[in-house]
Amino acid sequence: MRTAEIREAYLSFFEEKGHLRLPSFSLVPENDPSLLFTSAGMAPLKPYFLGERPIFGGKEWRRVTTCQECLRVGDIENVGRTARHNTYFEMLGNFSFGDYFKKEAILWAWEFLTERLRLDPNRLWVTVFQDDDEAYAIWRDLVGVPEERIGRFGEEENYWPGGAITHGPNGPSGPCSEIFYDRGPEFGTPDETGPNTGSGDRFVEVWNLVFTQYDRQGPIPGPGILKPLPQKNIDTGMGLYRMAAILQGVEDFYRTDTFFPLIEEVVRLSGRPYEGKASVPHRVIADHIRAVVAALSDGVTFSNTGRGYVVRRLLRRALRYGYLLGLSEPFLHRLAPLVAELLGDFYPEMREHLEATVRQVRLEEERFLETLEGGLKRLETLLSGLKPGEVLPGKEAFRLYDTYGFPLDLTVEIAAERGFGVDTEGFQKAMAEQQERSRAHMAFEREIFKRSAEALEELYAERGATEFLGYTTLEGEGEVLLLLAGDQALSEAGPGTEVQVVLDRTPFYAEGGGQIGDFGLLEWTGGRARVETVHKTEKGLFLHRAKVEEGVLRVGEKVRAVVDPKRRDTERHHTATHLLHAALRAVLGPHVRQAGSLVAPDRLRFDFTHPEALTPEELERIELLVNRWIMADFPVTWRYLPLEEARREGAMALFGEKYGEVVRVVTVEGSPSKELCGGTHVRRTGEIGAFLIAREEAVSAGVRRIEAVAGEAALRFARGALNRLKALSERLEVGEAALEERLEKLMAELKAKEKEVQSLRARLVRAELREGVALKEKGGLRYGGAELPGLDGSALRQAADDLVARGADVALVLSGGQAVLKLSERARERGLEAGALFRALAERAGGRGGGKGALAQGAGLDPEKALKALEDLL
Repeated sequence: MRTAEIREAYLSFFEEKGHLRLPSFSLVPENDPSLLFTSAGMAPLKPYFLGERPIFGGKEWRRVTTCQECLRVGDIENVGRTARHNTYFEMLGNFSFGDYFKKEAILWAWEFLTERLRLDPNRLWVTVFQDDDEAYAIWRDLVGVPEERIGRFGEEENYWPGGAITHGPNGPSGPCSEIFYDRGPEFGTPDETGPNTGSGDRFVEVWNLVFTQYDRQGPIPGPGILKPLPQKNIDTGMGLYRMAAILQGVEDFYRTDTFFPLIEEVVRLSGRPYEGKASVPHRVIADHIRAVVAALSDGVTFSNTGRGYVVRRLLRRALRYGYLLGLSEPFLHRLAPLVAELLGDFYPEMREHLEATVRQVRLEEERFLETLEGGLKRLETLLSGLKPGEVLPGKEAFRLYDTYGFPLDLTVEIAAERGFGVDTEGFQKAMAEQQERSRAHMAFEREIFKRSAEALEELYAERGATEFLGYTTLEGEGEVLLLLAGDQALSEAGPGTEVQVVLDRTPFYAEGGGQIGDFGLLEWTGGRARVETVHKTEKGLFLHRAKVEEGVLRVGEKVRAVVDPKRRDTERHHTATHLLHAALRAVLGPHVRQAGSLVAPDRLRFDFTHPEALTPEELERIELLVNRWIMADFPVTWRYLPLEEARREGAMALFGEKYGEVVRVVTVEGSPSKELCGGTHVRRTGEIGAFLIAREEAVSAGVRRIEAVAGEAALRFARGALNRLKALSERLEVGEAALEERLEKLMAELKAKEKEVQSLRARLVRAELREGVALKEKGGLRYGGAELPGLDGSALRQAADDLVARGADVALVLSGGQAVLKLSERARERGLEAGALFRALAERAGGRGGGKGALAQGAGLDPEKALKALEDLL
C-alpha cells in the first residue's frame, strides 16, 4: 500500500467507529508556550484531555481521529543513522475524551492491523505495563494473543510519561500498551523475553496505546501517588512511515514512496550512489528538507532564536551533508517542489506556499554557503593544529559560531569525524559571558518588578482588572487605586514625583498588539499629572506612567483622565496596518504573516514574512489597493466571539500571541481584513484619509519591513517629497519632468571622469612599480610587494599582473584596506596555491579573504605585517 492509502484507510476506519476526522493541526502550537513545535499527535488536543469540552464545528465530539504532522529534533544526531528516527513525521491517532477506554482501543487496533491492513497476527507482539492486569487480560482473553507474545515491563518502558511514577512529573498519566511487528530473522535475532530486548531492527513498534487514567501526585523524585482521574482518556498513535515500510516490503522508511524519490534526486544532483544505511548524507538531506518545507509552509521563518533557529539548523545541517557529497552550490531549494508534490495532497499549504518556500530556502542557502566554506577552512586549520587526544577549545568553537554562523553541532560532528572532541562546556561558557552584561543590567529591574508585583496581585484580588473606556471615548473619570514609585507603594505623590498610577477605569490605551500606550493628562481639583505612556499587567491592571506637575495625587482621589487627541492619528495608522496586511496577502500571497508591528501617531511599521525585496510594481499595487479601500469608506466593526468561532470565520491570529477563550475581532467590512485585535481603530476607513509607503527593507532572513504614513502624516510626507523634488530641479536648472534625464547624464559624466582618474593613477602606479619596487629572491622564487594608495580593485589586480610581468613569481599589492596576491606559473609549479598562501598571510597580518589557483584577494590586512609575513612564508 502507498503511504497515502494507509493514511486514508486509518482515518476512514475510525470514522466508521464514530470518530470525527480532523485535519492536521499546524506544526506551530497555538497557545502552548511549552512547545516549539507540535511533537506528538495528542499535543494540540491537550485541553480536552484535561477536561475542557471538545467542541468542533459547534458540536461536542468525544471521539476524534487525526493524521498529525509532527517535528522533533531531540534525537537529531540519530537521524539518518537508524531506521527509527525522523525530524518530521506523521502520526496517526485515535482519541477518546472520557468516552471509550482500554477494551475498545485494544480491539480496534487489532482489527485495523489484522483485517484492514491484513498483517499476519502471528507476527504481532504486544507489551503492557507490569501492573496493568486489565490490559493483559484483554490481549490474552479477548484478542487471543498467546501469553508468550505478551511482554510485561516497568514504568520506564510501558508508562506515560516514562518513569512518571517514580520521577514525575505530577499530573495526568497512565499505563501504555505497545504493538510490535516481527519482521523476521533477516532483520535480527529475538530474545525469549520479547520485542523490547531483541537485537537489530527485527521488532518494529507500530502502535502505542496510552491509557490516561491517573493523576500522579506527590514528591519529585519519590514514590508518587496515583489517584484515579474522573475522566479516563485514550491517546493512541500509529507511526505512518514505519507501517509504510512494512507494507511496502522495504528495509526502512527511507525506501518508502514519500522518502525515496528525494533520495533519488540527491543521487542525481550529487552523482553519488545511495547505499542504504551507509549513505547517511542522503538520508539526512531527505529527512531535513521535508521538515524545512513543512515548517516554512506553516509560517515559520529562518531566525537566530526559537522555531526559526531550529529550522535554520536543519537547513544548515542538510547543506553540510550536501557539502560532503560534493554539493557546494545551493541545491535544497530544488528539492522543495518534490516535497510539495509528495505530501501536498494531504498538506495543501505546501503547494500554496511553494513559491515563497523555494525563495526562502534559496536565499538561506546562499547566505550560509558564503560562510560555510570559510568556517570549514578555519575549522580545518584549528583541527590540524591539535595533537591526538586533544579537544578543540570552547572559545574557538564559539568564535566559529560568532564569526561564521557555524553551529556547534556541525563543529562537533566534523571534529568527531577527524577523531577530536570539542569543549562544549567552554563553548557554553563563552556564550554565557557574551550574554552576561545584558543579564546583569536587567537583574535590578526584575527585583523591582518582583516587589511591585506583590502589591498589584493584592489589588487585583480585591478590585479586579481595570475597566477600559477607550474604545468609545478619549475622556473619563476614574479612582486612584494604587500609586507605585519603584518598588514602593505610596499613599500620595507630590510635584515632580514620577509614579505609576492604577485607576479603576480609564480611557488610556495600554501598549500592546503593536500600538503604543496613550499619553495625556490626569486632572483633579488642585492638581495635574502628565501621563507619558501606559502598560498593562498580565491580569489587566493598567499602569499609567506619570509625573505629577501640580498639586498632590492621593490614593482614593477621583481624577479626570484625558487622552491626547493624537490618539486619533494612532487609530488611523492602526486601521491602515490591518489594511496593509490584507493588501500584502492579496498581492504577494497567503504566505505573508505578521511578524511584528509598531503603531504610533506619526507612522506605522509592519514586519511580515516574505523571502525577498518587493519590486516597485508590487509596492505600487499594495499602496493603491489600501487607498482604494480607504476611499470606499468601508465601516470598521468589532465584536467579541469565542476563539474557535473567530478562527472558523477566518480571523487572522498571530503566532506566539496568547488569546483567551473570548477574543475581539476587528473587521473592515467590504475588504478581506478580519483580525483578532485589542487595539483602537477608526469608525470608517474614510477617516484614514490617505496612505503612503515610505520605505521597504529587510529585517532578517525571510522577514521584510514596511514603514508607512497615513492621514495628516501622509500629507506632510508627500509635501516634503514634492518640496525636495522642486528644490533639486531648481538647483540643476531643469524642469521636474527632465530631472531624471539630467541626473543620468551627470552620473555618466562622473563615471567617465572617475575612469579617467583611475587610468591616470594606474599609469602612475606602473611607473612606481618599475622604479620603486625591487624584486627579492628566496628559495629560488622572486617576490615583491608594495602598498599603493588610491587604487580600486580592478587597478589593484592590474598592478599585481604588472609585477608578475616584471618577473615576480609572487606579487602582493595593497591599497585602502584591499589586498591582491598573484602567482606566476613557475610558483604554482613549485606547489604554491594563492588561496592557501593568502590565508596564511591573514593569520599573521589580520584580515580575511581567499581565492584559488593563481589569484587571491581580500581585505583588512595590516600592510607592514603582511609584507613581512610574505618574506617569512616563502
